Amino acid sequence: MTNAEVHEELLQLRKQVAALAESRRRQNAKAAHDREGAEEPANDSSEQTIRDQIEELTRLFQDEIREMPALPTLAVFMLGVLVGRYLR
Repeated sequence: MTNAEVHEELLQLRKQVAALAESRRRQNAKAAHDREGAEEPANDSSEQTIRDQIEELTRLFQDEIREMPALPTLAVFMLGVLVGRYLR
């Protein structure tokens, strides 16, 4: 890539970041406006929903770990440790 191409790519990325930031600001403003008009939900039900989601994620992680073969998983982990040490 030439220097001009890099600058052009950087300019396009900055425009995309600005557009995404503006979109996020609009979404946050809309959400704040919606919250002002809505009643407060019951705190117990939202806490229970969060607990249910955490339990479901925990169960999924446990299932995923059980399905992984132990030796290849350990080998990949050790390889990651060694490469990490080497790159330091």
